[in-house]
Amino acid sequence: MKKTSPARRVTTGILLVVTVIVGADITATVVPNKEAYTPGDTAVLAMVVTIPSKYHLYGNPLGPGIGKPLKISAESEGGFNVISLKKSPASKYTPEIGEWVWAYEDAAWFFIEGVLAGKSEGNVEGAVIMDGLICHTACVPFVHKSPFALAINSWADPGESVWNETLEEKYGASIPMEIEDTPQEQEGGQFSSGLSLDVSGVNNANREAVLEWDYDPVESGKKYNIFLAVLFAFLAGIILNFMPCVLPVLGVKILSFSHGISESRLKAVIRSLVFAAGMMVIFMALAALAAFAGYSWGEQFQNPKILVGIIGLIFVFALGMFDVYMILVPSNISNLEQKTGEGLHSDFLKGMFATILATPCSGPFLGATLAWTLTQPPLIIFGVFASVGAGMAFPYILLSSSKTLARHVPKPGKWMEDFKHVMGFLLLGFAVYLMIGLPKDMIISTVGLCVFLATALWFFGRIAPFGSSAARKIIATVFAASVIALGIYVNFGVLYPRVADSALEKSEEHADVWETFSPGLLRAAHASGRHVVVDFTASWCMNCQFNKIAVLHSKKITNLLRKKDVLALKADITSRNEPAETLLHHLGSRSVPFFAVFPGHNPYEPIIMRDLLDKKKVTEALKNLPEK
Repeated sequence: MKKTSPARRVTTGILLVVTVIVGADITATVVPNKEAYTPGDTAVLAMVVTIPSKYHLYGNPLGPGIGKPLKISAESEGGFNVISLKKSPASKYTPEIGEWVWAYEDAAWFFIEGVLAGKSEGNVEGAVIMDGLICHTACVPFVHKSPFALAINSWADPGESVWNETLEEKYGASIPMEIEDTPQEQEGGQFSSGLSLDVSGVNNANREAVLEWDYDPVESGKKYNIFLAVLFAFLAGIILNFMPCVLPVLGVKILSFSHGISESRLKAVIRSLVFAAGMMVIFMALAALAAFAGYSWGEQFQNPKILVGIIGLIFVFALGMFDVYMILVPSNISNLEQKTGEGLHSDFLKGMFATILATPCSGPFLGATLAWTLTQPPLIIFGVFASVGAGMAFPYILLSSSKTLARHVPKPGKWMEDFKHVMGFLLLGFAVYLMIGLPKDMIISTVGLCVFLATALWFFGRIAPFGSSAARKIIATVFAASVIALGIYVNFGVLYPRVADSALEKSEEHADVWETFSPGLLRAAHASGRHVVVDFTASWCMNCQFNKIAVLHSKKITNLLRKKDVLALKADITSRNEPAETLLHHLGSRSVPFFAVFPGHNPYEPIIMRDLLDKKKVTEALKNLPEK
């Protein structure tokens, strides 16, 4: 291992930038965020690792495949106490042999945050330690140190970061990684055995964000292959139509069938195929997110900004049920619809909308199928997601193509207007329900945005009613867009910051039985031989709420949990919760609801249950736990 000397050392105390060459081509460069620090400052070191072409560096945590996890730590001789480690996200890498793992190619960025204590003047010297595995045709483990020196003086300028734009961007997008115990200097120059960091309590659970788990879950089910996955995905897609998330759009589709009852069979089939095409577009987008960005089913609901957008979209769609607005399409599309049936553009949008609404729901077959699928190569992921979409669209195509089934669709009449309004109210209710998944301080701003959306659509209809000229339509569009932009600014630029400052923490329901999940609590229970159950849930998941009300918070289950002295943990992934999500993935799931029972006498073979819970099975699993 060859080491370069510091580029320069300035009397004002510029931190050293040191490049260490590992092997033939890998370099690791440590870059501080400031030129100098005052005593007690928080310093951030960025380590930029350059990886040669065709090589990859194993990431942390691992995927299902093999490989040595990457570990980053730091040591110092003058009082640099590490408080957190972060990393740029790794990507999925599939080797020629074995399953995929998380790995870095080309470059990786790591960030070490620490508090400077122990010196009032001079340099704090130390090193960032990287312990990992570099692979090409063969894998070679390595350990190397990248030294640094931090200049401390009482008159240092506490100015802005001196990093370049790339480092600032990577730091802003970085995620936590596990802290390794490294020696720290005590007052006399002797090293202590660990970090000056308390991670024992529940409140420090986020410091254990990236963890390695060692469980072998027990699940009664089939071993999947591509053919079984496609079949189960198709069945899961059919079942999604009957999930509560999709029912409002299902009702709207029934209305379109009733409208088209007098159409030719060909026109009805074409409209259903267009509806199916809208579904497939969203399913392919979800497949792309899963294959290339590592997204799980329904994970977009964890992002508050995306969730606000979806709520706004549902609200706008609901207003359409009350005829607040009418979308006028170009004449070439209108002419096409006159030949093939009215509302092709509407059918396509409804298909997209139905799929978006379906993602908070899971159902039989879907959870286990996706758990297997999301560990496969992109081609298989796209194939299985396409099968889910085909299954979801199948009932509509079947209904439109069958004269026998079409006879059971009610004929057009006054009931349709009332039914459409009922669907509108259901959509409004669903939009309100999804607000449960928002941070509490964003709810008022989201409601305010919906008021501006309604105002914009109302003005659009008043300015450019049916039959208006193109000029009026353009003016109405610009005015409506301006109202929406004003709504975004007022509610999220002005109102939200003030509400966020005064927001109260959300109280925990059933706190006497259910506790918030943390790796520390789980490990402590294993060490003491205590039984544990973990409910993986999210507020945007309607099936999760059903499980909570009908099963997990029922009197019978609550009494069993107390009788057996079971530690009940709620792993909420409404927003990003990396400790819970890594455990969820390790146990073989990429979707919620998901339920795991860890017997105190055999905690490393947990019993797992997916999707909608069977109260009888949960009761049996708890009764079989031995009493102390």
